[in-house]
Amino acid sequence: MRASRRLKRFLARAMLAGLGGSVLAFLVVPVVSVIPMSFSSSMVFELIPTTPGLGQYRRFFTSSEWMLALLISVQAALGTTLVATTLGTLAALGLARIRSRWRRVFEAALISPRIVPSIVFAVAAYYVFSQLGLVGTLAGLVLAHSVLAFPFVVVLVSSALYSFDRSLEEASKSLGAGPIKTFLRVTFPQIRLAVFGSALFSFNVSFDEVVVTLFISGVRSKTLPVKVWDAILYEITPILPAISTLIIVTSVLMVTPLLLYRRRS
Repeated sequence: MRASRRLKRFLARAMLAGLGGSVLAFLVVPVVSVIPMSFSSSMVFELIPTTPGLGQYRRFFTSSEWMLALLISVQAALGTTLVATTLGTLAALGLARIRSRWRRVFEAALISPRIVPSIVFAVAAYYVFSQLGLVGTLAGLVLAHSVLAFPFVVVLVSSALYSFDRSLEEASKSLGAGPIKTFLRVTFPQIRLAVFGSALFSFNVSFDEVVVTLFISGVRSKTLPVKVWDAILYEITPILPAISTLIIVTSVLMVTPLLLYRRRS
């Protein structure tokens, strides 16, 4: 009986592991497959390069158009990170101090930009920004992307504040520290991991956004994702796997230090 039970448990675990591995492979393999494709010097897509080389990377870094798109993406992402992280952290601090039933209402209102479909927000943002002359400007991109990244900051920082001991702030204030000093010396050290994670999310949301950017960017301020989208539509160029590989590697390098710091903490 014990042998049969062990066999059933083993088979159940094996099936569960096989199912989990299949789902993981389905998600990861298409992403990872672009990495070997990026090291091809051929002018066609090759999963296994017949002429390996760094030709596609050279084409990317020597192209003024691609470099301009990359620069705009980085500038918009950095601006979005600053605006969304700052405002989202302040909003989360305000929510944490609301004790009435209106807290849920305010929280739902703050995260509503992620509930509204992107195309709806894109059309609305284009209408408003066109009236203000912000279409095709870096400021317009930062504002639109900040609205999309703002809910992530609110949710992440709020989750960190739920476990925060309020008596520490009260003790700091009773010892003569002001609100700003209390935040910098007491509150922020306790929630800094959530704030840094929110900043990474904000950067990624901005850098990866396509739908809203298509409406807001205009013709002269195309970001890298929009440039990639245009390349897919009008010209299937083998430089795309190299760009995808660079984005994947950069994302991993950005997230890894945060994960290591969290594990050490």
